Amino acid sequence: MMGKKSVLGVLALLALTAMVAVGAISASSGEDRHEQGANQIVGSWELTVDRGPQFPPVKGMNTYTRGHTVVGTGNLVTRGPSHGAWEHVSGRIYADTHVFFRFDPAGAYLGTQRINETVQLAPDGQSYTAVAISNLYDPTGKLVVGGLRATITATRINVERLPDHP
Repeated sequence: MMGKKSVLGVLALLALTAMVAVGAISASSGEDRHEQGANQIVGSWELTVDRGPQFPPVKGMNTYTRGHTVVGTGNLVTRGPSHGAWEHVSGRIYADTHVFFRFDPAGAYLGTQRINETVQLAPDGQSYTAVAISNLYDPTGKLVVGGLRATITATRINVERLPDHP
């Protein structure tokens, strides 16, 4: 028959084993492993949007957060910053939707633009390519133009450390 110390030791060992097992199961979940691995979309990106031969490319920046939001900006005075959400689809594939305000060159409000993207992260996690479809809406929310297609190339913004210290 086991003494109290032996029973307590066995119970402590069983509790520790259960905690390790729960941690291993949690760590092996696809989303957790993916978000903490090298190939994650979380971070800031410099991008080029190719809108086809009729329009010049747009330069922009997007930031994907751990909270599954995306914020971005572009180098056009006819658009405001974008706000949206993203999700992991599978492997290195992601989807996002973001919206920004549209303005005419004089600054008058024209409505919104909603962009849906499918993003494929490169194997090294330092770049991505994407396809996008945009819809333009007037100030009342009525669709003005739909199905505008674009392709995107992006490069991750990484820290470039200075050798100097304050």
